[in-house]
Parts: sequence; structure tokens; C-alpha cells
Amino acid sequence: MKSAPTRMTDPAPKRIVSGELKPGNLALMPTLMLSIGLLVLLSAGLIVAVNWVTGRAIVQEFATRLIARGLSIQEIALRRHLDAAVDQATFIADAIGDGRYKLFEPALDDFISGTMAAAPQIGGLILADPSGKALRVVRGASNTTLQLDHPDITGDRQLAEIADEIRLRKDAYWGPPVYRERAQTTSLNYRVPIRKGDVYLGFVTLAVSTRALSILVKELSEPPRSAAFMLYGRDRILAHRAMLDGNRKASEDVPLHTLRTFGDRVIENYSSAQPLDTAGITPPPGAVARQQAVDGELYFIFAQEISGYGDLPISTGAYVLARAVDAPLRLFYWASVIALFMLGASLIAAALMAGTISGPIRRAARSAAAIGTLDFDKVAPLEYSRFREINDLAHSFNAMLDGLRAFGRYVPRTLVTRLVKEGRVGAGTEERELAIMFTDIVGFTAACEKLTAREVAEYINHHLALVAACVEQEGGTIDKFIGDAVMAFWGAPGRVENPAASACRAALAIQLEIAAENRRRTAAGLEPVRIRIGIHMGTVVVGDIGAPNRINYTIVGDAVNATQRLESLGKSVDPDAESITLVSREVFEILPDGFHLVSRGSHRVKGKLDCLDVYQLVAKPKGGSGDTI
Repeated sequence: MKSAPTRMTDPAPKRIVSGELKPGNLALMPTLMLSIGLLVLLSAGLIVAVNWVTGRAIVQEFATRLIARGLSIQEIALRRHLDAAVDQATFIADAIGDGRYKLFEPALDDFISGTMAAAPQIGGLILADPSGKALRVVRGASNTTLQLDHPDITGDRQLAEIADEIRLRKDAYWGPPVYRERAQTTSLNYRVPIRKGDVYLGFVTLAVSTRALSILVKELSEPPRSAAFMLYGRDRILAHRAMLDGNRKASEDVPLHTLRTFGDRVIENYSSAQPLDTAGITPPPGAVARQQAVDGELYFIFAQEISGYGDLPISTGAYVLARAVDAPLRLFYWASVIALFMLGASLIAAALMAGTISGPIRRAARSAAAIGTLDFDKVAPLEYSRFREINDLAHSFNAMLDGLRAFGRYVPRTLVTRLVKEGRVGAGTEERELAIMFTDIVGFTAACEKLTAREVAEYINHHLALVAACVEQEGGTIDKFIGDAVMAFWGAPGRVENPAASACRAALAIQLEIAAENRRRTAAGLEPVRIRIGIHMGTVVVGDIGAPNRINYTIVGDAVNATQRLESLGKSVDPDAESITLVSREVFEILPDGFHLVSRGSHRVKGKLDCLDVYQLVAKPKGGSGDTI
């Protein structure tokens, strides 16, 4: 059997009246402003220097990532253009090789036209058989029209040489750039021999012009801030926005201009330009970073090689004005300087003032924490401060504390604390299955006739404190005091593993406390106290109930009435008992081992159609009517 709970009483807190505070000598705001201003002047140089060092590293990292992103975008765009030729050429070769289409049948023209329409970056196509008979498709100036003809490539020296070369190859490959006088353009071309087993059926070659690639790099450029370019091999211009003006003519012997003859002074000495080591920018792995001065302007040049599109690698790159990079970076530096300047000055000023104002603030914080737990008796009033604003705060805080101490006498602190902990403040109502207890003193009215009003009040307060301590020790919630009666419940606001067991333990503790109290009363020549307790388990509505300006956290439902009827049955079950606890079948069925109950039969109570099966909770097995459960 669990030992009886220690009696807990709430002594009336002593009212603490704070002493009169002296008026402050200094105003807080002017003092802070003066201190901050002086510290700003002293610390500005150091803060700017520190920020410049750290900001430089951030800027360099930011610029490096921008460069890596730009080169990555260029690579993706180039591969998208060239891989389209690979995919379409392979598709056409497979369609002919497996017999779906035959060379020069009418359906083949439509098939080829549809294929070209799906890849607008492809400028032309030649499909030829071993005899030299060919189908040629050339994209028109509008990029949406296609021109088809059927030449004999044996009469075209360039095409005949290409055909002889492809005949000797087994796999598809990228050929070198070829200049076609007829189209007056240079193109990269992808060549695919068409075979069925060991039988050579012909070839297909698709061209991607340098003009199409130059349009691409123009879209990737942001003049005058930056200009993109592409190189074939180490020193040949493959794509450049200047190639779109038509002034740079190529030839069969020189299909691509060299860097030195092209006319772009920024990259004409690209191979021998100084490595980019003064700007502190690190190029991504595999990329090259250089710098070049032209007419007093400094340019940063970045490029990376992309393999897989011919015997020589293709390089994608761009050059940017150094001042175009520095301009936003300088704004970033100054913004950082100003921000850190203000922040640093504020922090230093706050640190200086902390020695003077931290004491009252810390005491106020500790007091506020104690108020948050409704433990008003542990809160001391704030003391005198030299600052007028803190002085005003102390006056207001102490006035609030006095009011809360008075208010706390009329508020169930334990309940409020639980509601806050469970987040139930203002949460409305809900249905829960709770264990409910009613207690009542037997013959209280008759006993009061022999006492004065003050003695009655002291008697009730003492008894209610005893019962409340036992209830709260078992995690119960005091709903209300009704004269000498107590209504309590378990299972709200916090969840309880077995509310009925907790309620029964509280009832046994109350019985033990009443027995001890009666021994003291008998020794003092006073009449003993007798008490009835009823415990029931049922579903009720629990939560905020009442008028808008007066809310109680309480329970309502038929189970409440049934509990009160159980408590009243004590007068007929055992009218002479010092203390009697009756529980319902709902409680009996869920109690764990260790509790001793005696069946008291079924009883009809007021307001209930069905009889209640009643059991008496006893501190230990004892004889008497009924069987021990």
C-alpha cells in the first residue's frame, strides 16, 4: 500500500511593498547614442580592414562560381547543337540500313524533310549511294524552308573525296570543318557510313554551320560586358558573333580563320596571354583563365576544352571586362562595410552598456521566469537603477507583481500551469474519458452549528487543503470547491496512463490523512471528521466553459452526476464509517492489481434509469459483507 501523502498547504503569501525608487540621473537613450557614436569613430578603421579581407574571399568565390556556371552553360549549348546532328544522322542511317526506307524512293524525301525539321540547328544533309547518286537537303535563309535536289557527287571534288573517305570507315565520326563555296559557309560535319552486314549501302553526312554556332555564342554574350567564342583546336575561330557580319571570308584551303588573322584583339594573343593570377579568381578544374589588356582596358578570358567532336578539341570560352566584374563587387564591398560597421558599433556599444544595465535586466528575466510558472512567492521586486527608463520599468514591474500576487490567491496555479504546458489555453472543449471524484464531509452542517464563522472557515480551509494535496500528488485536477465538498478529475488537461488508478490512490491517501487527523482531533477532545468519496469513469466534455468574461476549465456530462450519486450512496452503504470510498463498475474493471475492493451490490440512484454496480475501495482486505475483489 502506498504511504499516505505528505500534507501540503499554501501559506498566504506576504505582501511585499517595494521601497520608493529614486529618480534616475541619466536618460538611457541619449547615453546609448553618445556611447555608440564614440565607439563608431574609434572602431571604423579596424572593422573596414577586417571586412575587406573577408569580403575579398567571398567575392572571389562568387566570381569563380559565376565563371564555372557560364562555361557549363556554353558546353551544354554546344553539345545540344552537335548531338542533334549525331542523333539525326544515326536515325537516318538505321532507317535505311534496316530496310525501312530505300534510297531515292519518294517516301524517303518526306522522311528526310521531317528529320531535318526536328533539328533546326542542322544546316544541310547529303545522303548518297555507292555510285555517287545523292539526295541533298539544304536549309533556306528563313530556317524554316528546305531545298531538296539529287546531284551526282562524283562530279564534285570535295564531296567525292568525302565519299571515298567514308567508304573506308566502319564507324561514324566527326570530320574536319569544310568550306563549301556553293553555300559560302564553313561547317562541322558528322559522317555515318551505311552498311547492312558487310555490304556498303552508302553514307549520310549532316552539317552544322559556323554561322549557326556563331548565332549561339551571340545569344550567350552580353556586350559590352562579355563576349563568348568557340575555338577549333588551339588557334582557329569556330564561332564568334563577328562572323555574322559577313566580312570574314573563308576558303576551301582556309575554312577557319586563325586567332591572329580574325581581328579580335582581345583573344588574338590568347595562347600567350598572361595567366589570371592577380585577380584571385580560381577557374574551375579543366578550364583556363588568362588576362589581356587592350587600349587600357583589362579583360579576363576563360575557356575550356570539349572533346568528342573531331580529331581536334573544341574550346568554348568568353572574355569579360575586368571593370564590369569589379563594379558590382565594389558595391558589395561598400554595402558589407556599412552593414558590418553599424553592426559592430552597435555590438560594442551594447557590450559597454551591459555592465551597467545587465544586473537589473537579469533580475527582471529571472523574475519573469518565476512569474511564468506562477511561483509569485519566489519573485523579488526590482531594485533601484541609475537610468530613468529602467527605473520606470522597476516601478511598473513591482506594481504588476503586487497585482499578480493578489490575483494568484484566486487562481488554481497547478491547473493553469498544466494548461500552459499542454498548450490548452484557449483551446475550447473536447470529449475525453476521465476518472471523476467527489468528496463530502458527513454531517458538516450540524458540526458548523457549534462553531463560529471564523472557526468554520478555518475548518473548511484546513480540510480542503488536505484533500487537494492528496489529489494533486496523484496528478489530479481540482475542478472546484463546493462548500466542504471537492470535485476533481484525472486525464485532463494532461494525459494519465490509468486515470482510475490515480484517482483510487488519491482516495486511499485521503482516507489515511483523515484517520491521522481524527487521531489528533480525538486527542484534543474534538469530534472526528467523517468523509464520503465517490469515483466514477466516463466520457465528459472538458475545457473552457462559461461566460466570455469568466471562463472555467471544467467538465460537464452525465458521468459527473453519476459520480456525485456514488458519493451520496455512502450514507446508505455504511453510514457510520469514518471514511468510505465507493467506485463504479467502470472503475473496477480497469484497475490494476494491488487494489482491494468489496462488492456492495447494485443500487438505483436518482436520475439514472439503470442500477449502478457499486464497489467499496478499502485500504486492505477486511471482513464484512461482500467478497473481497
